[in-house]
Amino acid sequence: MSCYPLQCSVASSDGTLLFFVCKSTILAFKQRKDEFEQAGRWTDSLFQIDSEQDGVKKLKSNNGEAVKKADSTIGSAFSLQIRNLTLSSDESKLIACADSDKSVLIFDIDYNSSDCLKLVKRQPFPKRPNAIAIGDDGDTVTIADKFGDVHQMSISGQVSAVGEESQPILGHVSMLTDIIMTKDSDGHRFVITSDRDEHIKISHYPQCFIVDKWLFGHKQFISSMCCPSWNSNLLFSAGGDDSIFAWDWEKGTKLSQFNYSELIKPYLTNAHLAADRFQNDEKDIIEYAVSKVVTSSTAHCLAFFVEATRCIVLLDVCPKTGSLSLKQTVEFSNNVVSLSQANNEFIVTLDTQSSADGILVEFVTYEPDTGIFKVNIPKCQAFEKVLAAALKDQNQLGSDATDLYPLYSTISLKKHGEHYS
Repeated sequence: MSCYPLQCSVASSDGTLLFFVCKSTILAFKQRKDEFEQAGRWTDSLFQIDSEQDGVKKLKSNNGEAVKKADSTIGSAFSLQIRNLTLSSDESKLIACADSDKSVLIFDIDYNSSDCLKLVKRQPFPKRPNAIAIGDDGDTVTIADKFGDVHQMSISGQVSAVGEESQPILGHVSMLTDIIMTKDSDGHRFVITSDRDEHIKISHYPQCFIVDKWLFGHKQFISSMCCPSWNSNLLFSAGGDDSIFAWDWEKGTKLSQFNYSELIKPYLTNAHLAADRFQNDEKDIIEYAVSKVVTSSTAHCLAFFVEATRCIVLLDVCPKTGSLSLKQTVEFSNNVVSLSQANNEFIVTLDTQSSADGILVEFVTYEPDTGIFKVNIPKCQAFEKVLAAALKDQNQLGSDATDLYPLYSTISLKKHGEHYS
């Protein structure tokens, strides 16, 4: 099926309820064994208004001429989409970020309703949220924005006007890229944040002005972090470096580093060539970055994908030492757009724009007997039929260059000489 890719997903812990985003629409599906049915749909009405007013942000070229970001070689495209889907700890709430008004959306999930999504709160912020995390109390949401500040809000609290929300609880001097709320082995709460300047910062919570430690080792920006459920003192991070890092964040030590540069070479294309102004005389400089790293909840392994490639890489993780080793590579027919996990599988969404036909979602399931992950073809086919029906009446079928920019914007976080001058 050729349509706009599903740019992010999240699923309940048992995998029976799945949520996907297609531009400004959230789609919900129920799963019983390998059969699916649509369980809900919500579309951001503000997206429709802004689209009619041509919400494409304009920039200036090096010559000072106004250009749309779709025509520009600088930065990622301005978009009016929904991103950062996540579930509350009890899975009764779905939280998302909306670009249209820079807000955090809170939905009640009614598992028994024909439309399970009910918007109960929409909290706007001055700057666009880049990442969100949920506290263990199930009510606190921390929001990391593109200007380096972290705010917090209560799911159950009243909506406040823009500018009236509380002051930032912590900050960086660079764009924040990811955030995690967690506990140490003694039950003390912490906030872990990463930024564009290679930093991982660990702060006490709620006394976020007390910095516990920094984790240094990255040479490029960090785009994604995760802590596994089976060993909460482990932290994995990745981004513009050609390695995946494993940390003991409680002790502040780097445990392991897996270099994937040779592994990913066969999957690199002309899409990974650096922009002309960053090229050498031979025009052969390649730039790539990890978009997402996630851990399995049932196996001691993690998965990641490099932006604009057609595979995910799985690494075995020693739960005691944190050492990383190659487990397997799973290839697909189209570029990977997003990666998430549920129960015993990874959920992969693909960009089928360049193919006449293709699967939008692949379920990569763990097989205990063989110890490997395999694409569950019957499940993928069953879901594709339900998904096709859900997207049939969407006016989002097809897209232009501007629409697709946000899917491949991770590498734009890379700093070049112009950022240091």
